[in-house]
Amino acid sequence: MKPLLLEMSAFGPFKDKTVVDFQRFHGKIFLLTGDTGAGKTSIFDAVSYALYGEASGGKERRSGRSFRSDYADADAPTYVKFGFSEGGKNYTVTRCPEYERAKKRGTGTTTVPSAATLEIEGEERVLTRIDEVDAEIRAIVGLNRRQFSRTVMIAQGDFLRILNAGSEERRAMFKNLFHTEIYANAEEALKEKSRDCKQKRGELTVRARQAAARAECLLEFERIDTFTRYKEQAGENPAAFREMLEAYDRILEETLLAERAREAQKRSALSELELAIREGEQHNENLTERDKLLIAVERAEREAENEKAEEQALANARNALRIRPYEEALQAAGREEKRTAVELTRAQETDKTHTVAALNAKERLIDLQKRGEEIPALEEDLRRLQAAIEALAVCKKAETAYQRATARFEADRRLCLAAESEHARLRDLFWLGQAGLLAASLTEGEACPVCGATQHPQKAVCPAETPTKEQVEQAERREKEARLAADRSLSDFKRAELSVEQAATALAELGVTAKQEPAALEQALLAKQAYVKELKAALAKAETDERDAAKQQAASATALHAATEHHSLAVKRLQAQEGNYREALEAAGFVDENAYRMAFCVQSEIEKRERALLDARVLRANNKGRLQQLEQSVGGRAAVDLGALKQQKILLAGQLEELLQALKEKERLLVCNRSAARELKAILAEKQKNEENWAVIEDLYRTVGGLTANGHGKLSLEGYVQRYYFREVIGAANRRLRVLTDGNFVLRCREQAKDLKSRTELELDVLDRSTGVWRDVSTLSGGESFMASLALAVGLSDVVQNRSAGVRLDMLFIDEGFGSLDEGTLRRAMELLGRLSDGSRTIGIISHVAELREHIEQKLVVTHTPNGSVVHAEG
Repeated sequence: MKPLLLEMSAFGPFKDKTVVDFQRFHGKIFLLTGDTGAGKTSIFDAVSYALYGEASGGKERRSGRSFRSDYADADAPTYVKFGFSEGGKNYTVTRCPEYERAKKRGTGTTTVPSAATLEIEGEERVLTRIDEVDAEIRAIVGLNRRQFSRTVMIAQGDFLRILNAGSEERRAMFKNLFHTEIYANAEEALKEKSRDCKQKRGELTVRARQAAARAECLLEFERIDTFTRYKEQAGENPAAFREMLEAYDRILEETLLAERAREAQKRSALSELELAIREGEQHNENLTERDKLLIAVERAEREAENEKAEEQALANARNALRIRPYEEALQAAGREEKRTAVELTRAQETDKTHTVAALNAKERLIDLQKRGEEIPALEEDLRRLQAAIEALAVCKKAETAYQRATARFEADRRLCLAAESEHARLRDLFWLGQAGLLAASLTEGEACPVCGATQHPQKAVCPAETPTKEQVEQAERREKEARLAADRSLSDFKRAELSVEQAATALAELGVTAKQEPAALEQALLAKQAYVKELKAALAKAETDERDAAKQQAASATALHAATEHHSLAVKRLQAQEGNYREALEAAGFVDENAYRMAFCVQSEIEKRERALLDARVLRANNKGRLQQLEQSVGGRAAVDLGALKQQKILLAGQLEELLQALKEKERLLVCNRSAARELKAILAEKQKNEENWAVIEDLYRTVGGLTANGHGKLSLEGYVQRYYFREVIGAANRRLRVLTDGNFVLRCREQAKDLKSRTELELDVLDRSTGVWRDVSTLSGGESFMASLALAVGLSDVVQNRSAGVRLDMLFIDEGFGSLDEGTLRRAMELLGRLSDGSRTIGIISHVAELREHIEQKLVVTHTPNGSVVHAEG
């Protein structure tokens, strides 16, 4: 990674926009110099913040909130923009911290949130999310912030951390620098596979127990205790239980074969017995049927003599059946004549009823029409009564108002008289008390306004009840108000008196007195209204009834004429059908109607009797034939004892059922046991395969993970690779350290741990040739530690660039540390850094050492001013 351009605004000590062009320092060493506190480290902080959102010393040294410049104007933005190149591409990252600025409108401040963007040359996309920018920067640079501060930008006090870093910190650094995570991933994958194999073993053990749980043996098995013990141990030793289960199943199969043979024998015996029972039942049924047939044949022979009489009766019934249509026609004609006679009678009665009703309706209508002539006079009476009720109500209201006005006038008149009396009393008292009031104002030696005397030996005394002038005036006002109220009441009284007189006159004109009760008038009004309404309704109904009755009388006369004609026709048809019926009787040979009635039978009954006659003949013949067959079948043998045979069958069937239940239980056991044996066989195969795989995987995992059988840790594969790279770094560092220390110090990778539990594959020891003793690097002095750290940082940079195609460390920034070196060591350190830059690497140094300012031409000078710091380049 090569730095290109740094732009800061309101950042740290820099108030205005400040630009640092790193391109002029490419391949060179430059010194970042200036007064203490001017802001030299802030430039390194800006680079680190742009890349990682943290200062070069990390969050513990300076938080993002403190980056806002104290010199900045209220509306000036705070941000850092850093451009760099990596892998042939240019990148520009911009970050701004969270800070407070003045509001653009109104007063007060507002919080500007932190933000980050990353622009990539040749790509249209711009990353704007902080987490996306952070991830992309780590992918481009190949280092996180802590690793960056150990290898590229070494802040104040961080040199010793390079030297004294522990194995864990170096492992994390080497993982990113040399991509050794593939070995750790391989170790983790093997660990996971080993865990899977162990889990598979447990699952197979559980499955074996479950499979064994389904297996059973009979209680009579002589090795049942051994079977139970092996079954309980099936999870740990499924092979032994499977062998025991297969042996037991073979015994069970032999038992089943023997019992199935017994089952076949009993089934055969049961079949023979069932056949004997069926044959016996058939023989006994034949005997019973033979006895019944003997009785039936004898009875049928006796009944055969009556068949001729039945045949003659059936012939007469057939003749009678032919007369039936004439009889039915005669009956229909008789029913028709009766029906029309009934209709004629009903029509005659209806016509008579409607004629009477029409006459009655006409008479009622004439009577109501005469009564209706008085309706106009009644309606006039109704109007007079209504007016009288209304006038009486007005009169009652006027009397009530008159009484209230009278009472109010009397009350107001009494109040007026009282107010007049009170006013007169107070007025008199006031005038009587004037002498006392005047005497109260007299002064000795001054003339009296009444008599002119200057001496006042006996002054008049004012009575205690003497009112004031204001009280007299108030009494006068009350008198006037009372008189006005009395005048208004008098006017109301006169108006009410006039209203009563007018109401009485109106009542007199209607012939009603004020003493009459309104309820009586209203009751009379309601009675007359009901009478008029009822009379009008009765008249309207009488008119309607008269019209309806006339219509019904006309309709009934028409119906009577039609019924008369229908009955005449029905009588003629009845006479004709009766003649036909008599002729048919004579033609059929019946002497009279009674003989026909005796012979008549319906068609279905005739057919039924003919079938019965035929069936009797057929049955008689069949019974004779069947009787001969049964005589031959029974052959004179006696009845069979079925009870004894059935008892034998029940006993044999019970024995067979018991045998079948036992067979069913053994077959169930055999099925369950075979299923369990098959599953155990599959489990054994899986278990053997799993154990073989586990043995290989576990051995490989322990080898790759650096684990021994006794639990002590060895070097893992990733640790071995990292240690290989670490030794290369140490080799490169020793080449630099020999130059810096004249070969007095040599670094090496520690071979043995301080204890059996520690991991020391990336720990450092140093050889001091002046003593010939290897010791821990932490025992080096300050100057020695700086030289060792510088050599280690340069060695790491060399190896990383040689080994890693994805990470290039084309810059090295060092903040202080040179002040602890003597003149010779400082010179050698500068020579080392000069060879290290070699026209391709940019090296920046912050230092106050005067010798460096003299020897390094390229400088970046930070100057402090009252308005913040400024930066300019020299050389």
